[in-house]
Amino acid sequence: MTDHTQTDAEPQLEGRERPPLVMAEPRERNPEEVQSNPLGLVFIFGLFAMLWFWAGPSYFFVVLGLVIMIFLHELGHFMTARWTGMKVTQFFLFMGPRIWSFHRNGVEYGVRSLPIGAFVRIIGMHNLDPVEDPADEPKAYMNKSYPRRMLVITAGSMMHFVQAILLFLVVTLAIGVDDENQWSIGQISRLETGETPAVEAGLQPGDTIVAIDATESTNWEVLVDYIQDRPGEEVALTVLSPDGSTEVRTTTLATVPDREDGSDNGFLGVSPTFEHRTSFLYAFELFGDTFWQALTSIPQFLSPSTFGDLATLMFEGQADVSVTDDEANRPISVVGAVRIAGEPDVDIAQPIVLLAILNIFIGLINLLPLLPLDGGHAAIATYERLRSRRDKPYHMDVAKLLPLTYAVVMVLAFLFISTVYLDIVRPISR
Repeated sequence: MTDHTQTDAEPQLEGRERPPLVMAEPRERNPEEVQSNPLGLVFIFGLFAMLWFWAGPSYFFVVLGLVIMIFLHELGHFMTARWTGMKVTQFFLFMGPRIWSFHRNGVEYGVRSLPIGAFVRIIGMHNLDPVEDPADEPKAYMNKSYPRRMLVITAGSMMHFVQAILLFLVVTLAIGVDDENQWSIGQISRLETGETPAVEAGLQPGDTIVAIDATESTNWEVLVDYIQDRPGEEVALTVLSPDGSTEVRTTTLATVPDREDGSDNGFLGVSPTFEHRTSFLYAFELFGDTFWQALTSIPQFLSPSTFGDLATLMFEGQADVSVTDDEANRPISVVGAVRIAGEPDVDIAQPIVLLAILNIFIGLINLLPLLPLDGGHAAIATYERLRSRRDKPYHMDVAKLLPLTYAVVMVLAFLFISTVYLDIVRPISR
């Protein structure tokens, strides 16, 4: 750093001591130390081949999609860092010990042994990551302008959002998606004990229930939840007929036992036919709706009740969980996502939509203003920009954030371990 830099940290680490584990950057190797051993790549390709033959092509393509998702996240950091003049020294897929790498143009590229992420090494991320060569100081992340730092650090999440949009475009234009906001009655069912409330209300295939009591019900899930919560109650159905006429009909919901927990559910007796949409604009509508749902679900996802529920479920032993159970609303790991999306009888559109949802959710989580997430680095860059003056750049002492950083790492570790464990012993399936 230059002499006019203001900082509340020591300018250099005494004795070049190793920074704390949560902030330590991977050790670099000189080109002569790197050995490009092809056996490492053979091992990786062998794992993918076993996945194809043992689990089937569905699981293979879902896992491949996740690997591509991780790679593109880091590619966003890599490309923007190089474009803004920062020095990048490493680009690795996965974490842990190296199994294969090579040097090109000052960057070590390679694959590591633990399939739990990836990373790009940019020099000088913070004061605990001092630049070894003074000539490289201008190329350090922390010495670049605020717009460039924000571009680089948010590029990973932006790549997730771009991937989600592209996946929604693929699924809507090439396959089509059922729109749960555009539906009509497809079938009227019967009960063994007599006619259903739907029959008694005179509902017909092609009708649409646009409201129930005072609640709009254009979304099928909203209608189902409303009905199931009111067994034996009288409800007023606002029905739109295919000829465009609207009529209010009153009926009393039947009471049926829930097959899972034995509680009573309300029952109307209709099944939907959804509008199959292939519109270009619908892909962006799906992205916007999913983005908002993911954003508003994050507080609940990170709430103490969620952690308590996960801890409780870990002690309940083995069980098979259906996607219709309440437990299916718990957070799932990559293991669970692969299991659900890779099931052989799943519609081909569903794995693509699930990958898009994962991209959005991971992109948003990654932007939380907490170290070691990218959002934590963005928050530091913003704070330093507010504290800096034209002739006195300010750099924060990241060591002061270490207690909070360790807490965040522990929370993330608990989420990872608990969800992976539950997805193995209490798998959610269709």
